[in-house]
Amino acid sequence: MISKLAIVTGGTRGIGWGISQHLAKDGYDLILGFNSNEEAASIAKAKLELNYGCKVSLIKGDVAEESTIEKIFQCVEDDFGGKLTALIHNAGLYVGTTTSSQSQRAILATNDSTRLLGTGKWNSFDKYDYYQNVYPKCLIRCVEKAINYMEDKNGYIVAISSPGCNNTQTPRLDYVMPGQAKAVVEFLVRNYAKALAPRQITVNVVIPGFVKTDAWEFATANRGGVDGDAMKNRIENTPMQRWASVEEIGAAVAFLCSVQAAFITGVALPVDGGLHLS
Repeated sequence: MISKLAIVTGGTRGIGWGISQHLAKDGYDLILGFNSNEEAASIAKAKLELNYGCKVSLIKGDVAEESTIEKIFQCVEDDFGGKLTALIHNAGLYVGTTTSSQSQRAILATNDSTRLLGTGKWNSFDKYDYYQNVYPKCLIRCVEKAINYMEDKNGYIVAISSPGCNNTQTPRLDYVMPGQAKAVVEFLVRNYAKALAPRQITVNVVIPGFVKTDAWEFATANRGGVDGDAMKNRIENTPMQRWASVEEIGAAVAFLCSVQAAFITGVALPVDGGLHLS
């Protein structure tokens, strides 16, 4: 079997974990990025190697930092012979909603935005810069490096976005900062798809809807959690009236990273049970 390697940022938990499982099942070795939870990352690595017989390398670090991206691609060279098949930029967060106030302060400190440290508030430009680094800047850094390790006719790039970041849904005013950053990601995907089409390297974006993850559990903790009445009502008002699983998102991404999807590029694919129709 020809060896295949995929990079998955944020690949050890949540949607990233669903993606990693499906890619491993499809014969991929993996470089998985994670930010801070070393225990979860180690468990993910052990499960993937045990269940699928693949090779897994872990890279710790914030994808907002260029040094983290450097470490990921150094791993491509050092551990996998400089050959890359797929890049999935999944890592992300919603500061103050999917992260604790402690994590928020740590992010601020890491990015030298200390004037508001400990106040529980962000200056708008601090937010803007951080999300731009996590999403479009990280995608640019990753793609510009990844294409140097990809062979023509054997390269797949997938980004993960969110509802409301393009014209398929009404804008969400409470999601302005991460939303506009992901909107740029969706725009970049279309441009990279066109630029890389002559090399037969595909570039697509997947847009999940409501996916039951720890991040959603954290975000809804003060409203009864993911199974509380508030979220039940919200889910029941979606077309398919249920949560997605991380495995369902992973299956869609794995398909886009397969020869079956070799003629699909520049697509923004909702995997949301019809949420984009609402």
